[in-house]
Amino acid sequence: MPEAKSDKTFGEQLELLFDAVRREDGSQYSKREVAEAVGLSKTHVYSLIKGEREPSHAVVKALAEFFGVELDYFADSERGRELARQYSLLAKFGEGKLRALARGAEKLSPEQLAHVIEYIEFQASRDHPSR
Repeated sequence: MPEAKSDKTFGEQLELLFDAVRREDGSQYSKREVAEAVGLSKTHVYSLIKGEREPSHAVVKALAEFFGVELDYFADSERGRELARQYSLLAKFGEGKLRALARGAEKLSPEQLAHVIEYIEFQASRDHPSR
């Protein structure tokens, strides 16, 4: 059975990393900072995000290393889609909130954690009944 194609462009995936991956203090990396770190101009990074340029393998590898993601994140594969979902969640909640959630969850019994998950799924189904 063929895999479904990713609905995100390389530029959208890159932009998601700017939103999801933060410094230890919680601040975002600037386009200029990332460009300098991977040996590109800021204009080149913006062109990648806008879809005006296609990245070379070396650029993709350098960006993956900078952001600390697997190279598969950029692949049109099931693993790539799963990583994109994880980083989308990270961008949505922010790393601090997810860490707080994880710290709270580790104090719960398996039964309590199951109830929390059920509650989250219930709330999500109320907002998005088609899921």
